[in-house]
Amino acid sequence: MQHKLSIFFSLIIVVSLSLAACAQSSPAPTPPAPTPTTVVVQPATAAPTISSPTATVLPSAAPITFKPKDPTTYVVPSFGIPEMLDPAFCYEASCGQIIFNTHDTLLFYNREDPNTLIPMLALEVPSLENGGISADGLSYTFKIRPGVLFHDGSELTPSDVAYTFQRGILQGGTWSPQVLLTEPFLGAGILDITDLITPSLAGPEITTLNDDPASLALVDPAVLKATCQKVTNAIVADDQAGTVTMKLAQPWGPFLATFPGFWGAIISKNWIISSGGWDGDCQTWQDYYGKTAEQLFEQGLGSSANGTGPYKLDHWTPGDELVLVANEDYWVRQPLWEAGPSGAPIIKKVVYTDGQASEVATQGMLKAGDADENPVHMPIFYQLMDELVGVECQQTLDDCQEVDPTKPLRVIQGLETVKESALVFTFNINTEGNEYIGSGQLDGNGIPPNFFSDPLVRKAFAYCFNYETFVNEAYLGEATRSIHVMLPGMLGYNADAPSYNYDPAKCAELLRQSRWTHNADGSWSPDPDGEVSLWDTGFRFTAPYVLGEARNAPAALMLEAELGAINDKFIVEATDLNGDTEYENRQASKNPFFIPSWKEDFHDPHNWVMPFTAGVYAMRQNLPAEIQASYLEISNRAVSESDPEKRAEIYKEFNQLWYDTANTITLFVPKNRFYVQRWVQGWYYNPLYPGTYFYPLWKE
Repeated sequence: MQHKLSIFFSLIIVVSLSLAACAQSSPAPTPPAPTPTTVVVQPATAAPTISSPTATVLPSAAPITFKPKDPTTYVVPSFGIPEMLDPAFCYEASCGQIIFNTHDTLLFYNREDPNTLIPMLALEVPSLENGGISADGLSYTFKIRPGVLFHDGSELTPSDVAYTFQRGILQGGTWSPQVLLTEPFLGAGILDITDLITPSLAGPEITTLNDDPASLALVDPAVLKATCQKVTNAIVADDQAGTVTMKLAQPWGPFLATFPGFWGAIISKNWIISSGGWDGDCQTWQDYYGKTAEQLFEQGLGSSANGTGPYKLDHWTPGDELVLVANEDYWVRQPLWEAGPSGAPIIKKVVYTDGQASEVATQGMLKAGDADENPVHMPIFYQLMDELVGVECQQTLDDCQEVDPTKPLRVIQGLETVKESALVFTFNINTEGNEYIGSGQLDGNGIPPNFFSDPLVRKAFAYCFNYETFVNEAYLGEATRSIHVMLPGMLGYNADAPSYNYDPAKCAELLRQSRWTHNADGSWSPDPDGEVSLWDTGFRFTAPYVLGEARNAPAALMLEAELGAINDKFIVEATDLNGDTEYENRQASKNPFFIPSWKEDFHDPHNWVMPFTAGVYAMRQNLPAEIQASYLEISNRAVSESDPEKRAEIYKEFNQLWYDTANTITLFVPKNRFYVQRWVQGWYYNPLYPGTYFYPLWKE
């Protein structure tokens, strides 16, 4: 097993290095005469000294000085293609890092500390002491900073702030980040605005209104208006007083922690309306619900930006580049944190290159001084990037040592992350046009769509997963095993709770116990007294993965080998797909299992328990309603509990249910590396940032 996975990763690395060597073998053009802003190698001025007829003493090389070609432009290669730039819908890092630099939020992080909040567009962080939080914990009042201008020159008002959050919630979408705000405002367990409306109001055949604007439009207008007013009454602006008051459905411990994320970016009401967005009228909100990325692009809302942040969107040419320019009128005049930046950004232009660029091409750009950073996310490329490393740092730029004075990059190692990989089983696989489940029967040539509805099968796969091999091959050992949804060390994490470990004998034992009944309608049901033995019949299915992807590729290959080793009738056919196809299949619930990596939105256990048991992953895996209900009962009690010790006790119940159900197997929390040119100054790491925050940076 170890040998097979090692070959897989070695081939990728060898191919990458071979391509790099080919790219570097062509004759290099003659460099221009050095200037103060280019990479300069200064030759020795003294002539060689001949000490004897047979010994020549060569001149000692002068130190290499690394200087940027353009100290005002920062180039980020291969950053990924944003789905859209609308903060109400963006829920992935490639668009999040653009919004993060072009918009501001009410609250922000205290530099690299993800646990301490500071005011940004708010004048202070609401608290009981300053009167911003009511005694019952149900009302929060934000004092809005005056004199802040949007990029179009209009002034930010409390009405813009209120509209930002009203619009986000009313636009809905179970795949949007607004699920983070519906619960505190509308009630625990409410993940979409349409959850407040009885689906039958749109017709007896309608079971849910989620993501269904056509059915929503059939609901009684009076009901629709009243639903909207629940939102607008909960988020109220007072432009005269300069405040926005937010009223919650129940106390919500992580409420303030939600606001620094890019989904909390404040937008201009008038600008959105002029671009064809919601007009702010409760009579019309349903007309703007559930918009697709394509529809937002048609309006220009998906491809443009008008924030108050330190950078403005200059232009975006998909497939070519996205360019930001400095906001010379940026409102920050006093540093937001101690010794932080103020005034206009020092970096005047940020260029994101084509998101399809390869790691080999990126290495070439860095070597030539044409790029400034590379946040490598796949450990298989560490070896390639390490060829350019001259300085090694541990976690910060304050703990570094030079290892090669001739190499241009610094690598910051051991960066703690707030993300976790997991093995997610699909309980009811979508059979439409699905080639991954073979015959679709339990006949040795396929699996039924509900194959993973059998807890014996799910637990067996958990025991057949070789965790040590996975972390060594997929993460080069730079990761920590996690046994819960919550991160190690987080409230609710219990290192002593039961967990699954690699045990092929236990895997075989459980699969021997799995029996099934073939029903009259052609379906299959797991049944302890069933006439069909899984062990005797065997199974076959395809496990798609993205070639070179550091998580699901080795997992698919590993399970293929491990299950085949205990019974040659157990056939998992690992096959590679392009990334878009694999992701589309995942969204359509066609993959028998998938290996996502969840990065937290805010540092609280609720942001972990919800995606995996009621939110995005629960939906993609078609987690049964009764299992979701059991999880929700526990998580709703926990998030409404203000006492941390009592809350931790409640999460013990959750962890036990997580183990007993085994609907998802949590895997590893990785450590990151970041590669950056020596000349980049002011860089620091905050694990909750979606990408580099350029405002504090300069180059010298």
